[in-house]
Amino acid sequence: MHKLFVHHRSPHHSSYSGYAKLLAYMEGKVIDGKDSKLPYKLSKYFSSRTSNEAGNYDSSSVQKELELFKSLKKTSKDKCLVHYLNAERDIRYNLKFKKNYPNTKFLATFHKPPSVLKERITETKYLRKLDAAICVGSNQVEFIKEWLGIDQVSYIPHGVDTEFFKPYPDVEKEHCILFVGQHLRDFEVLNWAIPKFQAYDKTLKIKVVGMPFALKKVKDSKNIIKLSGVGDEDLKRLYQTSKLMFLPLQDGTACNSILEAMACGLPIVTNAVGGNNAYLEGTHSCFENNAEVLFQEVINLLEDEKQGETKSILLREKALDLDWKVVAKQIGEFHKSVHS
Repeated sequence: MHKLFVHHRSPHHSSYSGYAKLLAYMEGKVIDGKDSKLPYKLSKYFSSRTSNEAGNYDSSSVQKELELFKSLKKTSKDKCLVHYLNAERDIRYNLKFKKNYPNTKFLATFHKPPSVLKERITETKYLRKLDAAICVGSNQVEFIKEWLGIDQVSYIPHGVDTEFFKPYPDVEKEHCILFVGQHLRDFEVLNWAIPKFQAYDKTLKIKVVGMPFALKKVKDSKNIIKLSGVGDEDLKRLYQTSKLMFLPLQDGTACNSILEAMACGLPIVTNAVGGNNAYLEGTHSCFENNAEVLFQEVINLLEDEKQGETKSILLREKALDLDWKVVAKQIGEFHKSVHS
C-alpha cells in the first residue's frame, strides 16, 4: 500500500516537537508542496480565491494539492492511503474529487478542540468526504463522529520524542516555575497568580516562554522572566532545570509543552480541560479548573520535595508510553484497518 502524508509544520515548534515528528517513524511519501513547481504568484492567486471557512488554505496548500494530485495519478491503479497530518488545513479539491481515486482512502488527524473547530470551520463539505479520522484528544472523538458523520474515528495520542526530551538527574534545579506556549493558554489565571507567587516567596522566579505577541499578555513583574526565540537545547534545559511547570489552559487536546515536560520528568500543575485528563492519568498532575486550587497545588509542590520526585518518575514513565515509536505503531495499525 502506498502512503502519502500531507505535511505541515508550525513555525513556532521546536525541531523535536509537533506532529510532523511522526514522519521519522513512518514509511511513505511526504507531500509538502516543494515538488509542485507552481510559481508562488499563481499559488497565491488560487488560494486567495478560496474561502478559509473549510479550514486554512494558503499558497502552500495549493502547492501541496498539485503535488498530491500528481502522486495520486501515478498510484491510481494501486491501493493508496492519503493521511493529512493536520485536518484543519490544506484539505480541498483532491478530496472533493475522491471518486477519481477508487483505490485510495483519505484520513486526517484533528488537533483542535471541538470549541475551536466549530468556530473556525463552518463549511464541512470537504471534511465530510474523509474515510477516517484520528483524534489526538479523547475529547474530540464523539464530536468528530457527529459533526462530520465519520464512523471510523480513533483516539490515538500525540507522541513525544523521549530520546531528546529526557530528565537530567544530576542537574541543580533553579528556584523557578515554568510556563510555556501561547495556544489556548490561560493568561488570565497566570496574571492572577503572579503577585500571589511573589507574595509567597520574593525569590521565586517565573519563566514564561512564548512568541512575542503572547509575552505581551503577561504582566511585567520583578519575578517574571520573559523568553522568546528559545532554541531546542535551551528549551530542554528549561524543562530539566525548573522546579515545576504551571500551565493553566482554556481548552485543548494534546499539548506539546505538557508532553515535553512529562518526558523531562518535570512536575506539572495544570487543569482538567480538553484532553489533559487522558494524557496525565495516574500522575496526579491535573486538577480542578479553579485558580485557587491550581495556585495551592503549586505551593504544595514547592514545599514538598518528595512529592515532586514521585511525580517526576510517574510523568517520565507516562511519557515513555507516548514515545513516537509506540504512537507510530498504533497509527500504522489504524492505517491497515482503514484500508481493510
